[in-house]
Amino acid sequence: MLKKRALVVPLLLASLLVGGCANRTVQQNVVEQYGLTIKLRSQADWMGPPKARGFKQPAQIAAPRLARILGGIEVDDRENEKSNVRERRPAVPNKVLLKVSEGLEQAFAKASPDQEIVVLAVRKQGQHGVFNRKFLTSFTSYIKGEQIYFFFSRVDWPLNAKRAGDRLPEPHPNDEVMPFTTVGNATYQKAGSQGVRVDWRSPEFGEVALPKASGSRTD
Repeated sequence: MLKKRALVVPLLLASLLVGGCANRTVQQNVVEQYGLTIKLRSQADWMGPPKARGFKQPAQIAAPRLARILGGIEVDDRENEKSNVRERRPAVPNKVLLKVSEGLEQAFAKASPDQEIVVLAVRKQGQHGVFNRKFLTSFTSYIKGEQIYFFFSRVDWPLNAKRAGDRLPEPHPNDEVMPFTTVGNATYQKAGSQGVRVDWRSPEFGEVALPKASGSRTD
């Protein structure tokens, strides 16, 4: 009986490896404050280093430029998947835009070529002068080539009061949980139904400062 039990653990580990379940998620917190959490996330083999993804990171992009980029992203929101009525709105609510942009500046400066950025921002709205409703906006981001990619999971998603003590659901690229689509145009090219990619050096977002000899910063 003991011999049979001794074989169980090795067999389980072997089945996980063969079944492709030997990946693990590695996360590193960059910003952890009230209403905003920003993490760096990578994937690795069970006992190995992070998987190479070839992102052009770390990168120095100033918060004002990131705010202009994020502030221009729009989504067409629908009440449900069957609805033909669409409401166009900013992907990132103006109330949290500056805070998110400042956090993203830190995240891009620390991110490795293997890490995507995970953003969870909570907007609070007063109701009846006493109670507050909370709304979650979450997305993932990374730089590939000369473009920043943004994949939105939730846009101003109502947080139920019963979820107050729960962990916020983390976003994943192309994981559609709300019936909205991103808006593509000459500046923002669509990346899937809920993502966009944009040339972050575009003069539309202001001039790009040249790197300095001692420590570079891109405005």
